[in-house]
Amino acid sequence: MSVIFSSLQWALFILMSSVVIPVAIASSYGLDAISTVEFVQRTLFVLGIAGILQALFGHRLPVQEGPAGLWWGVFSLYAGLGSVLFGSQLETLRVLQYAFLLSGVIFIVLSVLGLVKKLARLFTPTVVGIYLILMVAQLSGSFLQGMFGLSGDSKVVDGKVLLLSFIIVILSYGFMKLPRVGHYSVLFSIIFGWILFAVFGLSKPVTMVNSFIKLPEVFAFGSPRIEANMIIMVIFITLLLLANMLATVSVVQQVLECHHVPVEKDRLKQTGIISGINQLLAGFFSAIGAVPVSGSAGFIETSKITSKKPFIIGSLLIVAISLFPPVTSFVAAIPEAVGYAAIFPVFASIISLALQEFEGVENKGHVFQVVGISLFAGIGVMFIPSQAFSAMPPTLVSVLSNGLVFGAIIAVITEAVLTKMEKKQGETAK
Repeated sequence: MSVIFSSLQWALFILMSSVVIPVAIASSYGLDAISTVEFVQRTLFVLGIAGILQALFGHRLPVQEGPAGLWWGVFSLYAGLGSVLFGSQLETLRVLQYAFLLSGVIFIVLSVLGLVKKLARLFTPTVVGIYLILMVAQLSGSFLQGMFGLSGDSKVVDGKVLLLSFIIVILSYGFMKLPRVGHYSVLFSIIFGWILFAVFGLSKPVTMVNSFIKLPEVFAFGSPRIEANMIIMVIFITLLLLANMLATVSVVQQVLECHHVPVEKDRLKQTGIISGINQLLAGFFSAIGAVPVSGSAGFIETSKITSKKPFIIGSLLIVAISLFPPVTSFVAAIPEAVGYAAIFPVFASIISLALQEFEGVENKGHVFQVVGISLFAGIGVMFIPSQAFSAMPPTLVSVLSNGLVFGAIIAVITEAVLTKMEKKQGETAK
């Protein structure tokens, strides 16, 4: 019974942290209700398969594969520029299919050449800790907007949504403290939260679909459209996705080790190759590129579900859900506020994981310096409107408009420079 509940909780966690992005992208590209459900279906199918492939053949860890925030940024960027550059929104989506396929090939080539292991050396405990804090800072805006009722077209705080979201967060923390149900706090919080929203008339309508079962369509937007001017940006995005993958795998390994779960650490090459295959799947099935989600570490820490089996079953459930449009439409109707409130404790706990990373470093003065510079720069960028970068090349925009990416790059550079300076000072002193 515990495996069933744990698997359901993994499935719901994957859903709650994955459904919002494809719905938002579909809206920005003007897809109708049926096309939106199909886009969500294909994305869930790819995410479920991606998680299973990584758990079995890649890093072999229980790590959720979610829609990459970087790719979301690319979708958002070209939602405005695409019609001018490529002629229409549909043509833009064909170009983005090509971008995923190209990224997949680059991922595999870099992994085979051993570049992943070289990049891994840059991700010290200090850099990983900064990355986690920046990730939570970036996500906190979306979480609180959703919990304040500001999702969709709403521009005014909804008092009822805010109050019920607060109740769900309290319930979630309360469930965590209960001896027998603490491991399933996300599952029970979503169920109770959805019921609460339905009672107060705040639940979303379920989109009616035409078919009971539907296999994911290949190249749903048409054949990929090759654009040479996308190559540089895709290479850069792929490198950033590699960095995200390394940071996530590192922190999940550490959480599992704290719970005395043995992990295989020398699997970066396999992880990179599978990540490349997952990008290829996204392009092939006209979905969103997947990336290991750092929130998985918070989920494991909060739920104490360290076994890989429930994760694999949960991912299989996601694949099954994606094949049945009525089921996909139903789960996509879970109010965003319920999902955000239910997994609020999971992502809040990531801050403590970041602080634990800093505790393991001996030179605290060095750590504080790197943290101060990186967080100041990364969080500061998050407050700059995306429109401010409209006149810049897309490759630069993907870095400068993303506080997580910008701050992480600053952290890597600052850490390397300070370490080199300290070594020189040490040699001079001798």
